[in-house]
Amino acid sequence: MTRSLTTGVARAALGVVACATLAAALPAAVPLLAGPALAQQPPAPTATVALDAVVLSLGPVTLKAPTLELRGTALSRDEARAILDPAGPAPWRTRLERLSAREIVIPVLRVEQPAGGRVQVAVYHDVVARDVTAGRIGVLEAGGATLTVEGPGPDAAGAYGRLSARELDLPGLARLLTEPGGPDAAPIRVYAGVTAEDIALTGPDGAAFRIARIDARDLTGRPTTIPWGETVRALAEGAGRKDAPERSRMAGLAADLIDGLGIGGLEISGLTLAAPGGPAATPGGPAAGPGAKPVLASLARLTYGPEGEAKPGAGNTAAGQPGLGEMRAEGLAVEAPAGRVALKGLTLSGLSLKPVLEGLRRAAAGPLDPAEMRRYAPALARIAVESLDVDLPAQGSPGQGSPAPGPGADPLRQASGPLRFALRGGSLAMSEVRDGVPTASRLTIDGLTGAVPPDTTAPLLSDLAGLGYTGLDLSGTVDARWDEAARELTFKDVTLTGKDMGTARITGTIGGIGKEVFDPEPMVSSLALLGASAKSLALTLENGGLFQRFVDQQAKAQSLKPEELQREYGTAAMLGIPAVLGGSPSAKALGQAVSRFVVKPGRLSVRAAAKDPAGLGLIDFSTAPSPGKIFDRLTVEAQAE
Repeated sequence: MTRSLTTGVARAALGVVACATLAAALPAAVPLLAGPALAQQPPAPTATVALDAVVLSLGPVTLKAPTLELRGTALSRDEARAILDPAGPAPWRTRLERLSAREIVIPVLRVEQPAGGRVQVAVYHDVVARDVTAGRIGVLEAGGATLTVEGPGPDAAGAYGRLSARELDLPGLARLLTEPGGPDAAPIRVYAGVTAEDIALTGPDGAAFRIARIDARDLTGRPTTIPWGETVRALAEGAGRKDAPERSRMAGLAADLIDGLGIGGLEISGLTLAAPGGPAATPGGPAAGPGAKPVLASLARLTYGPEGEAKPGAGNTAAGQPGLGEMRAEGLAVEAPAGRVALKGLTLSGLSLKPVLEGLRRAAAGPLDPAEMRRYAPALARIAVESLDVDLPAQGSPGQGSPAPGPGADPLRQASGPLRFALRGGSLAMSEVRDGVPTASRLTIDGLTGAVPPDTTAPLLSDLAGLGYTGLDLSGTVDARWDEAARELTFKDVTLTGKDMGTARITGTIGGIGKEVFDPEPMVSSLALLGASAKSLALTLENGGLFQRFVDQQAKAQSLKPEELQREYGTAAMLGIPAVLGGSPSAKALGQAVSRFVVKPGRLSVRAAAKDPAGLGLIDFSTAPSPGKIFDRLTVEAQAE
């Protein structure tokens, strides 16, 4: 898609602001006017002032209105000329504060903005600003707009339906655009709300993007060191520059601008995308065949809002610092040649751009080391998924318009045919971030389901099919935390549960995990892992049907009764485990516990801890002459219920 298509959503939300700026900032038009329209008449409290051929330049943006009327204003034409004169000595915000009218009407408004050697043009119609007092607009509305891109290059177009803004502060906006500020400047609320409806954008490749409605509220801005207008123009002109000094300057400008922006909430509803399928969807690729399947995507609702005060340990944001946000997507559906995806809900909590701003400021001081980049990723405290459904076609049997599998095709999908799985819910909570990596996390999966085809040849799935399973239903938890002072990684809870299978639960502690493990250089982190040592481990197995199915299968293959085979396995465990592990009392206790579990499957618990407080390292395991020598260095307890 072209840049006009990808930036259309933002322009829809901000387009009415441009309308308001022209409606109140008529200065550039006044010197162009002549004739009876400027005849001097005493103002009346409800007078109408009409202006023709209004042209106003705001940085890189040019606004043009063939006609414009101020209705119900006490301003004379001379006063309007003084307020709106672009060469006037007073700051824009001071002059706009003198602008008042019952209505400002602009039948047609053209907004031009250069972009990459071309010009993006938005033409708004039926623009009306109501209740304008001291430059502040109560309600601003536009009947709609059309979008085009002029100049050499691929065509792109679009249209908006009705647009409106509420409580728009034009003097405040003028201050942001034209006056410098700084980190200590007070924020300004630009508007209370903006709404755009029925947005349709079309790219040169035939892709069509639509949005039913956009609602944004409480946009605030802080005057930056360089005014917004100059900053935006510099960023547009510097886009694509590769020289290091210019890129550093752009990074500093972007950091200052982003840090000065704030939004109280955003809601986008009814998003749809239709793009040609096949190779034609790739720029420069060959044309898609007549049977190529298009890519269809839709999203019912996308929202963003601030979470309020940050909590201790949430992402990279310090306690008590505002700025965390939450984003939620609802009703996502994607249909493409590669497969189908449906998602009921996705929530991203604890979002913060603080690391991004730090990275931009660091880049402003000089080139960034690629190894540092992960430190400057957006902070994220939690990801939650609700009802995910994925359906992928088999790679081994391409359909019409689908390419045949290549050397890199997934062997699992080729062996198992179509792959379909679903997830009822899941979440990942992350905290205590170090250099962009969370050192404490909790992953929860609830109901990962999928079919087990009876004729599959895929590893593991074929074994489960042989045990009589027709489907999988798995849930689990992984809860881990790194303690920098103790140099330990603790697995508080690692649990996997399968329906009609059972549950496996592990807890443990690994020592010798220093900060070097998180070094961005792979060689350093890999060498640091070699110093890890096992300190403790606890394993609990609860039979839920998997073990019994295995016994039944093996018994049938050996023409034995299941209970007979279980007794054989039990005897082998009771005698074999102590024999392998050295015959110590702990080894015998372990063999007896495993034997009881095999004969009558229920629950088996095994706990082991290194006798040496430093734990057992990789060298200890690799140099031990026998498993019994390792076992002798452990304190082991086992119990079967």
